[in-house]
Amino acid sequence: MVLVGLNVQVVYSQVVYPSEPDTTKKEELPQEVKQDKPAVTTDIIYQHDGTKMLVNVKKIQMNDLFYSLPGETKVNKMDQRLVYKIEYKTGKIEILNEKPTEIRDVGDYRKIKVTYDPKDVDGLIEIAQLEARADGNEKSYSTPKSLERTAIIVLRRKAALINSDIVFITDKKTHVAFGEIPFIILYAKAYSYK
Repeated sequence: MVLVGLNVQVVYSQVVYPSEPDTTKKEELPQEVKQDKPAVTTDIIYQHDGTKMLVNVKKIQMNDLFYSLPGETKVNKMDQRLVYKIEYKTGKIEILNEKPTEIRDVGDYRKIKVTYDPKDVDGLIEIAQLEARADGNEKSYSTPKSLERTAIIVLRRKAALINSDIVFITDKKTHVAFGEIPFIILYAKAYSYK
């Protein structure tokens, strides 16, 4: 008789039955219905006043936002301080200004009147004292008259920033010496009708 050796191992296992039946719920979800979402082809600009614009944003530079309307190549410019946020077509959201910033309404400097006559400003409200300097340069000859025109433009621009209506020039100093760069300084008072 031949005995064959068997290698027998005894394994003990414990089966644990829960005291409560299985409480997991199985829900059969319907198959996802594929909907063709229209692909977003434009960027969306949200302004602080609630306006929503569909545009193609080109770039943001300093305080300006450059964009074009869909289907157009003309690039438009707007003040980026008016924009709350931009949703790009890629899905990226960029918040530019959380709170609206105050943008002062500055008048056109070309509408500012300039006078040398004190009678023109009688009865008007004086707003501020202004000073403007215009310098010539080494490369071209600047006459006192051309320097004065430049200084008047500087005065008118300063007056427009403070919403003035008329500028009364009270004094001017001109410096034109041989071999030196000429300059002129105009002293003025800014007035308003209101």
